[in-house]
Amino acid sequence: MRVVNLLEFLNKAKDLYTLDYARCDGKLVNFLDLMTEDEQFTQKIDLGIIFVNQKTFDQYTIVDGLNRIISLSLLLHAVCECYKKTTAQNEKAIKTIRKKYLINGSRAKLRLGEQDALIYSKIINGERLSGHEKQTPMFVLLHNFWSQIKSENLQAANIFTMLKKIHVSIVETEGVCKRNLYYKLNSDRKLNQLLLIEDFLKTNGVEQEWNNLRNRYFPQDRDLILFLKDFFITKFNYKQFNIERLYESFTNYFDTMMQYMPEDLIIKKMKDAAHLYYNILNVNFTNEDVKQALIQIKKSSGEDTYAYILDVYNDFAEGNISEATFVEILNTIAEYLKNRKKNDNNVAFNELIQYLNAFIACK
Repeated sequence: MRVVNLLEFLNKAKDLYTLDYARCDGKLVNFLDLMTEDEQFTQKIDLGIIFVNQKTFDQYTIVDGLNRIISLSLLLHAVCECYKKTTAQNEKAIKTIRKKYLINGSRAKLRLGEQDALIYSKIINGERLSGHEKQTPMFVLLHNFWSQIKSENLQAANIFTMLKKIHVSIVETEGVCKRNLYYKLNSDRKLNQLLLIEDFLKTNGVEQEWNNLRNRYFPQDRDLILFLKDFFITKFNYKQFNIERLYESFTNYFDTMMQYMPEDLIIKKMKDAAHLYYNILNVNFTNEDVKQALIQIKKSSGEDTYAYILDVYNDFAEGNISEATFVEILNTIAEYLKNRKKNDNNVAFNELIQYLNAFIACK
């Protein structure tokens, strides 16, 4: 671990890469607020630890600390914009700032993920943003910088004096799984669980098989998340499922199954379950009784029963129970949901599951 000035770190780096699943969020840093805390700039400002993976001498991948790097870059851009077309000396200084901290050749030094890169590139290159893009955390912070510099008449020299006081501790992550480290360090934030899962599968060489599953059954993220949640409820017997730990459940399941079968076979088994779940979501059945029962379940907001239905449907698909039993179970669930809507004190579904399992055993 080494302590460095954040501004100089940005200057030294030729390219700063980011992780595919790392996204800019609302936890950006308003560096200008730090100026009001110490107007004489007598104190060193410690902004904690930034985890990086050094690709080459001057190329880094940011594992954790992206929001601080983005915030600093936006402040530097705001300074350039506020002093643009003022004096020849300022124009020269702006070119120096952009070359040292923001631009490498003809492109931005900071290489963000696809979604963030578009907005960041528009900002840095002075392109027009849509109304929706102006609602993003990056533009909101940039606008705040503009406003503060103008309204408080902040001088660029003072801003840079403050920035020279900002230090971070750089920690190298060589030999460490970057994805797991990122996940653990950001467990208190709302992470994109699907992007983490996709990176895990890419590492295991089955990204294409996973994409085939997604494209065929769950092109919408919401449906895929519903499937994974209910799939893992059936596999781990969860009573409650924390959707913010979906990645963790996925890797636990995958790592366990890899002890018994190769990665592509695991995806095939998940694809078989995905096919069943797709039929449930879309009421894709030829049996009219099954259709009507599922329609009633959907009308009664029965998403919390889908995990159990998936488990029973799998038993039916494998020939462990008859179609008549499957229909009877669905009708029982539909009746339960109908009564639940009328009476909040109705029998809990967990108790109903015990009854249904006993019913199946008798059959």
